[in-house]
Amino acid sequence: MSVADFNKLLDGINKQYGGQRIVRAKGCKSIERIRRLPTGMFAYDLMSGGGTPMGRMTVYKGGESAGKTALAIKSAAAFQRTCRNCLKPIYEWDEIHMTKTPIRCCKSPEPMRVVWFDAENSWENFWSERLGMDTANTFVIKTEFAEQGIDVADSVIRSGECDLLVVDSVAALTPSVEIEQSSEKQQMGVHARLMNKAMRKWTSAQNAPGLDVPLICTVILINQVRQNLSGYGSPETTPGGKGIGFHASIIGKAKRTDTLLDASERPIGHALEMYFEKNKTSPPRRTAAIKLFFVDHGEQAPGSTDYAEQVGRYASFWNLIQQSGSWFELAKDVKVQGIDKVGQYLAEKEHAPLLKKLAAEIWKLELGWRDGTALDETA
Repeated sequence: MSVADFNKLLDGINKQYGGQRIVRAKGCKSIERIRRLPTGMFAYDLMSGGGTPMGRMTVYKGGESAGKTALAIKSAAAFQRTCRNCLKPIYEWDEIHMTKTPIRCCKSPEPMRVVWFDAENSWENFWSERLGMDTANTFVIKTEFAEQGIDVADSVIRSGECDLLVVDSVAALTPSVEIEQSSEKQQMGVHARLMNKAMRKWTSAQNAPGLDVPLICTVILINQVRQNLSGYGSPETTPGGKGIGFHASIIGKAKRTDTLLDASERPIGHALEMYFEKNKTSPPRRTAAIKLFFVDHGEQAPGSTDYAEQVGRYASFWNLIQQSGSWFELAKDVKVQGIDKVGQYLAEKEHAPLLKKLAAEIWKLELGWRDGTALDETA
C-alpha cells in the first residue's frame, strides 16, 4: 500500500468514526507531551514529575487522616487557578501565605471546573476554602448508591464541561445490591467488579473526544487501605479490586509521619509523605515530604504547606546553598542552624526573590529532561 493510499485509509477511518481516531504520532499536539499542572506543593510537584498529569487518572491512597483528601483539595485548587480557555495560570499563587494575585492570561479567562464526588459524605465548603479551593467553581455529586454516581460522573466527563473529577472515596462507593439486600447476605467481589466497570466507563469517556481535543477531564481517585486477611504476601490491600491500578497513570501512597506542635505543645498540623508507587509519566518510586498547617504559624497561613522548607531541602541537596554540619549559608554573612530555620528565613516576604530563584533552579535541575519546562508553567 502506498503512502497516498494509507493516508486515504486514515481519512476514511476518521470520517467514519468521527474526530481524529487515528493520527500520525509525530506532530499530534494532544499526545506530544503530557500536560501537567503544578499543585503549588513544591516537593509533590518535583517528585511526581511536574504536577498532576492532565487528562489522566491519578490515585491517592493511604490510612485514615493521612492527608489524602487535603492533597486532593489542594490539587483541585490548582486547577481552579488555571484558565480552561488558554491553559495558563489566572493567578500568581503564594503557597506560604495562601494568597493569589490576578494575572491577565487571555482575552476571556475562565477558571477550570471541578466536580467532587462526595461518596464519604465529608465535603465542607469552609474547610475546602481554607485549603485554597474556589467553591463557586466546584460542583458536588452525592448519590444514594454507587451505580448512580458512576453514571453521573460518566456523563460529566463525556460532556467536556468538567476539567477535574475527584472521587472521595472509592472505598465508600456502595453497590446497590448491598443496600437492597440484607446485611447478613455475603456479596463476594461485587465492589471490585463495579469499580472495574467504572474504570472502563470513565476511561472510555476520556477517550471519547478523540485525538484532536487538547483538554479532557482529569480524574483523581481517593482510596483507603485495608488489612489483608491472608497470611501470605503483603498484608496491605485497597478496596475496589486491582483494575484501578492498571488504569491509573500515577498511584501515590500518603502516610502521616508526625504531628506538628507549637511551643505550647498544641497541634498545628501534620507532616506527611507521598510515595509514588506507580508513575507512567515520570520516574517512579520517589517520595515527597510535606508539612500541612491547619492554623497560623509564623509566616505559614492556615491550610498552607511548608513550601519554603521544601525548597530549602532540595537546594541543600543540589548544593545551591552551602551546608556545614547543621548550619546553612543562605547569603553573604547569613547563616542559620537547622532546615526548619532555613524554611523560616526563605518564607519571609523580603526574601521572596531568593526563594523564587532557588525554586526555579531546582526545578530546572530536577525536571530539565522535560524540554526545560519552567516552574509553574502548564506544559
